[in-house]
Amino acid sequence: MKSRQYFYGLLCGLALCAGFVSCSDDDEEWNPTADGSKVEMAKTRGFILNEGTWNMNNAHINYFDYMTDKVVAKDLFETQNGSKLGDTGQDIIEYDDNLYVSVNGSNYVAKLNGYGKELARVDFNLYPHLGAVRFLAANDGYVYATSYGGFVSKIDTKTMAIVDSVKVGMNPEQIIEEDGIIYCVNSGWGMDNRLSVINEKTFKLIEHVEIFNNLQAIVEVDDKLAIQGYGPDYYDSPVVIYDPKTKKYQEIGYGSYMAEHDDILYITHTISDWSTGTYTTSIYSYDVKTNKKNENALKNAPAEIAESNVYGISINDETGHIYLLVSHNASGDGEVYHFDANGNYVGKFTSGGQNPKKIIFLD
Repeated sequence: MKSRQYFYGLLCGLALCAGFVSCSDDDEEWNPTADGSKVEMAKTRGFILNEGTWNMNNAHINYFDYMTDKVVAKDLFETQNGSKLGDTGQDIIEYDDNLYVSVNGSNYVAKLNGYGKELARVDFNLYPHLGAVRFLAANDGYVYATSYGGFVSKIDTKTMAIVDSVKVGMNPEQIIEEDGIIYCVNSGWGMDNRLSVINEKTFKLIEHVEIFNNLQAIVEVDDKLAIQGYGPDYYDSPVVIYDPKTKKYQEIGYGSYMAEHDDILYITHTISDWSTGTYTTSIYSYDVKTNKKNENALKNAPAEIAESNVYGISINDETGHIYLLVSHNASGDGEVYHFDANGNYVGKFTSGGQNPKKIIFLD
């Protein structure tokens, strides 16, 4: 990790020699306790969303310094705000240096500053027809949220008010925005098979595209869409690459969770044997440009990962480092396994809560 600091120092020196302005890291002095933060925070911040266990009111957002992997606050949200995050943390995103988190069971979306202090929230319980909130995306001053009533809602980030909603499919799940188009996948709990396509400017549904039953996740990669789902019986979990230009897709394998960096897709695939309570996990990468799969994308990984319940994968866009999130269900706190940009194992640390789902990085 020290190489990253050296790299930035080298770039800054070259920029100054060339007569450019100084690097952004030197423009402002970092304040570790700005805005009344009760936690002294490094600029290199990682925020872990722990989903918690349904109906236990134990979702958490925890903070760690991603340069050291030191977990500084095991419940950052409660420390900063004096209240619990709520029941079932669903998704967390970064937009314009703020964090936005959806809490499915408690049914709200909150806006947090870069220190984890809540600025405002929108309560989806006030809009019963929308159903329970799920996943988030953001662009051009708005957050877009899927909810189980079959809607995508448009939230003004300044007022945190819902300004519009559009009907999509049954039980919409993950959502992304790309080039003025909003895409969300619909699960229908096994009964829907459609990708919904929305014009961001008019906020009107353009079309539905049939993919396969029980779509769950969507990631943009090299101007294409990687889509994952569980099929009608929750047994198979295919991953396909869909081309919006040709409206065709190809299956590339199976997977449970996905993340993308530099046009490389990283996929985890966990098979659960509920009769024995055991798991079998494999991890691979897929280069969308070359259509090549790498079964050894993560090197010298601890052997226990192959028998673990990998519950999510996140990648730091700044460093390219990869983080696998392992769940022990309701038995205890999860773990985070850290790999560098070349897939080399760095180490592991506690997630500080049950069912770690996603990590967001700020610097």
